[in-house]
Amino acid sequence: MPLTPTLRYILIGAIVVIIFGLGGWYFFIRAKQAGIETGDAGRGLGEAPSFVSRVGSTYENIVSTLTETFTGERESGSEFERERLSQVSKTPTAGAGFVGSGTSTRLRFVERGTGYVFDFTPETGALERLTNTLVPRTYEAHIGASGRMITRSEEEDGSFSTAKARIATTTAAGETLYPLLRTFLPNSITTAVLSPENDELFYIVDTDTGGRGMRAAWAGGAEREIFSSMISGWRAWWLPSGKLVLAQYASDGAVGYAYEIGESGRMTVLVRGLGLTFLPHPREQAFISGASTNDLSLFVRAGTSSTDTLLPLKTIADKCVWHPRELTAYCATPQTKPAANFLDLYHRGEIHTSDAWWRIDARDGEVELLLPTGNATIDVERPVIDDSGERIAFINALDKSLWILEIPNE
Repeated sequence: MPLTPTLRYILIGAIVVIIFGLGGWYFFIRAKQAGIETGDAGRGLGEAPSFVSRVGSTYENIVSTLTETFTGERESGSEFERERLSQVSKTPTAGAGFVGSGTSTRLRFVERGTGYVFDFTPETGALERLTNTLVPRTYEAHIGASGRMITRSEEEDGSFSTAKARIATTTAAGETLYPLLRTFLPNSITTAVLSPENDELFYIVDTDTGGRGMRAAWAGGAEREIFSSMISGWRAWWLPSGKLVLAQYASDGAVGYAYEIGESGRMTVLVRGLGLTFLPHPREQAFISGASTNDLSLFVRAGTSSTDTLLPLKTIADKCVWHPRELTAYCATPQTKPAANFLDLYHRGEIHTSDAWWRIDARDGEVELLLPTGNATIDVERPVIDDSGERIAFINALDKSLWILEIPNE
């Protein structure tokens, strides 16, 4: 039966409407996807890697980085040659720490997007993926020298969970990767650290009345409160010397305190200041402190009988690490004058810096340029140092990539 002109026009119109509808739907979905990717990038997730082997895409990222000649490690024939500064991983990192000792020291890190755990061997450039447990949106990972970890992840409902984690010692049949074993800690934890022996935890729980500091064994069992405050925002260090140190989260122009917490919970003031940032020495009675009012200032105190020495560096203590056994510190310092109200802007992620590394002698306050970053823009956060004091690993706050710095002999 032949189509009438009216029916033909109706069909043509319907086809045109369908085509335009599909086109509109395509652009709508594409815009939504772009929005999701932008949001993920802002949160540090980036593109989730796809793993096809034990090493997977992160290994390819590292290899491609190591072959670059600019401030990166490279392979020359069969020899692995180290440069001073190299990018370990391009994929966003939740946290890193050195495990093992001596020649068996490895840099262990956790991916933000997947929660997978990797080991990187600085001497050879070898990389090994260790775990197969997918833990999406792992935003923080604190790694002890024994390999035990504290992780913080975002759940599907938007809440955050904190867990103590360790890598299993055996694999499933036919598997080469290990499960990541997690035990969840109480809700509303704002800060958590491992003891020097990695056999205990200290964490602060946010409550309606402030913060409660709890001490508990890694193996579980009873916990005990050793600290309470109307303030819940604290940073914590459990030092190799056995001391437990707390400092308030810093804000521009606000008075902040750093304390040593005794076994009985007694709080001893170490330092106070406006916009206080703080870093204690792991073994000595020394610390670095920073002040932020309309400008940044950095001070070092070499011992209990010493006074604060103003350093010619404008940075924050968060960008510093101490040598494990010497009165020497290493600080990443912005190469341009920091903005006013730097701390608040920086903690909100509204500004970034391009840092150079400096060496500080705490005994006399002398500083020495260790390494400029050249054309690279590297905003150092969460630096950690190995037990020998020869390497510093840190995250670039711009993209959450992981880097390692070789410290030259003095």
